Order: sequence, then C-alpha cells, then structure tokens
Amino acid sequence: MTTLKDIRKKGDQGIDEKPLRPREQQFQVKYTDPDGKVYEGSLTSRIMDSDERLEVARIAARTAGTTWGNLPPVQAARIWMLANVAVQLRDPPEWADKWLSNDDGFLKAVYEECRIHETEFFRAGGREGGAGPEASRFSITPVSTSANPSE
Repeated sequence: MTTLKDIRKKGDQGIDEKPLRPREQQFQVKYTDPDGKVYEGSLTSRIMDSDERLEVARIAARTAGTTWGNLPPVQAARIWMLANVAVQLRDPPEWADKWLSNDDGFLKAVYEECRIHETEFFRAGGREGGAGPEASRFSITPVSTSANPSE
C-alpha cells in the first residue's frame, strides 16, 4: 500500500507541469501619497503555506479586538485585506508598508493583485490565454451509503 510518506519521497517524479505563475512574484507599483509625493518600487508576493494562512487568521482576530460578527462589514474586509497583505508580501519598502495600512484604495488594489497571483498559481483562474476553460484540479462526488436511493 502506498502511503503519504512514499508519495513525499518521490518528490519531483510527479507531473512536470509548471504553474501559471511562480510561487514568488514581484510586481511594480507606483503610488502617489495625499501630499503628491510619488513612490515607485516593487512588491514581492509569495503564495502562503498552511502555517502562514493560519497566521492571517490570528492577525485578523487580534486586530479586530472583538467578535468578528460584531464588526461592520467594511472594517472586517479591511482587516482581512491587511492581514493577508501583511503575510503574503515579503519585505515591502517602508513607504508601501506605511501607505498600505493608511490608504484603503491602495490596500485593496495590492490585495487584489495578491489574490490574482494566488488564483493563477493554483490554476483556478485561466487568466492567461489558452484554449477554452481549464479542467478542474479536483473533483468531489458524494457517495451514497444507502443501497436504496430513496432512503
């Protein structure tokens, strides 16, 4: 019987398929602050692993300071975007760090770019050109435990 341990040992012997986007990707940003000062640079998005996804939830919970359901939806969305960007971006420049936490429009735009990166990394978007919709990466079908479908 093949175990997960056996599968892990095989390593790179699996499918030689490359993601639409690499796990880590830089994108160029130009930002003008409210005083008119222009900043330019690159931000690095890295697809989060399982522990980092849990860290996003911890950051969001601590930042909320209350039961999530008690937050106004706009604040819940803002906190969620801040937590995701704080973990997914790697070493952002100081100016980006400052303005991402102060300018909701800038935060939303960077968050969306990070989401696009993640969606394309996991092949869920099909944003890159191609012949028709991409096949699903997985399939889940309920299994009936009853011999009689009417039960």
